[in-house]
Amino acid sequence: MAKLLFDHIVVLMLENRSFDHLFGYLGIGDGLQNGPGVNYLKPGDKSTTAFTTRKGGDYTAIGQGPSHSLKEVNMQLFGVTKPTADVAAKPPALDGFVASFRTSLAYDLKRAPTTSELQQVLNCFDPIQLPVLSTLAQSFVLCDRWFADVPGPTMPNRAFVHAATSQGYTYNANWKPKFTCKTLYDRLNATAKSATPRTWRSYSHDQDDILELYPYLDKDETNHVLFENNFVSDVSGDKLATYSFITPAFIKAPVNSMHAPADVRPAEKLVADVYGALRARPDVWKKTLLIIVFDEHGGYYDHVAPPATVSPDGIAGRMDETFLVPFDFERIGLRVPAILVSPWFEPGVDSTVYSHATIPGSVIDAFKLPGGFLTKRDGQSNKLTAQYLVDDGKRTWRTNVPDLSVPVQPKPLDMMQRELLDGSVHLDPHPADRNTLRTRDIHDQEHAARFVRTQNAKHLEHFFASKGDPKVADKLSTEDTIASPDISPARIAELRKSAKRPKRGVRP
Repeated sequence: MAKLLFDHIVVLMLENRSFDHLFGYLGIGDGLQNGPGVNYLKPGDKSTTAFTTRKGGDYTAIGQGPSHSLKEVNMQLFGVTKPTADVAAKPPALDGFVASFRTSLAYDLKRAPTTSELQQVLNCFDPIQLPVLSTLAQSFVLCDRWFADVPGPTMPNRAFVHAATSQGYTYNANWKPKFTCKTLYDRLNATAKSATPRTWRSYSHDQDDILELYPYLDKDETNHVLFENNFVSDVSGDKLATYSFITPAFIKAPVNSMHAPADVRPAEKLVADVYGALRARPDVWKKTLLIIVFDEHGGYYDHVAPPATVSPDGIAGRMDETFLVPFDFERIGLRVPAILVSPWFEPGVDSTVYSHATIPGSVIDAFKLPGGFLTKRDGQSNKLTAQYLVDDGKRTWRTNVPDLSVPVQPKPLDMMQRELLDGSVHLDPHPADRNTLRTRDIHDQEHAARFVRTQNAKHLEHFFASKGDPKVADKLSTEDTIASPDISPARIAELRKSAKRPKRGVRP
């Protein structure tokens, strides 16, 4: 067996962000350098309201965030929820993100969403908003062709990183699927009596993927531990397992998974904590690869069409629930951010097509685990082995690795602040929008202050444009200028003009 560069591989899988959403304006990799992406309110219909990608992401999402069920991902890709076989075989137009978000927001908010709310699904972060992930992407290896394995939600995609299949599941199934397949952890367990036993450990904050999805997996007291204290202790004590998987907090505050609608900044701190623990123990870091990846795109815009792939096991998508749509597992999901972190690597961009099944495939391949690959998906996936895991003797350990600046963490609202925030909806010039469902997902002071200031500005702009007549104010709208915390003369002028033009699209 070739000499390996690493004794330990640590995988941190975060949640629900597309490549363009996080890194479209990073300036490296295949982002949005060639111009903004465009969606129309009705997919492909240029007579409806146009939306374009914009620099400046939203720390928290409105409602529950974009939908990412298979059905709605079909809409995002193809402009229909149930594409025919010939439509699904063609390159998707990627023009249904806004239409899909409109459906999910209308359900969440119990009203028609505004254009500024719909714009969220095409907003992409400025690198300065995500200093931790942006710095790591620029300093190590950014993969700009890493795709989710399923064009659907969390559970099936997390199943692919563990077992290279979801055995026909395209939905979360209340986290109670009947998985009978072998996993990467079975392959690692099979080395227990060998000359070079390989080990694994799952670090969780609350939910534990491996524990919940694979109840028949052989395990002992070393395999499942809480992230708090244990990860830092294992690194500092040089006790990392061969393969470690970190699951972020989904329930425990602060939620640090990046799963919408939660604030993204606690996830930045989690990444920095993992990186900092490794950096603080150089002798351990020299033999450890950190992989930061996201489970799926979360319904956020991306401009790269997913390629075709091979079905892992020939099992078709389940159809035992009325909301499910057919799926053959012969196409993969959208791009997600992925970074390979090690000072053995020079900064760069890797445009090789990878997916989550690359991870078990690479671990099995590199460590020559007994039993071989798990499915056709990890067997045929591009591996990290030759380019990153094998020690060719030509690499130089870099000492010029970056310090990380963690963004200011969100501060929770107290009772009075919540009352003031909820009350600000009544300033809205449009009666239909005076609903506290709009503030339900705002939990930090910065976001709350921006919302209240924007409500104030909207109220005053409509007041000035309507000369104080509330009936006139209710009828005014804009299509070009998004509401902001600052009063805009351009917006006031557009509001005045709107009284004379026919309405189209949705009201901002």
